[in-house]
Amino acid sequence: MSFEEVNYNGKLYTVIHKYDSGYWEIRSVKNPNLIELVKESEVSKGPLPKE
Repeated sequence: MSFEEVNYNGKLYTVIHKYDSGYWEIRSVKNPNLIELVKESEVSKGPLPKE
């Protein structure tokens, strides 16, 4: 199974669920206990940009 990775607030997350309302449940890659509910417009797709 492939997981979609997104950026949120400069951190990498994995998408858990996408709701019809436009909200996404995302889980932190570094801290799997951290789950956020965010609007689709607040995330960007793909890995973090290299600095």
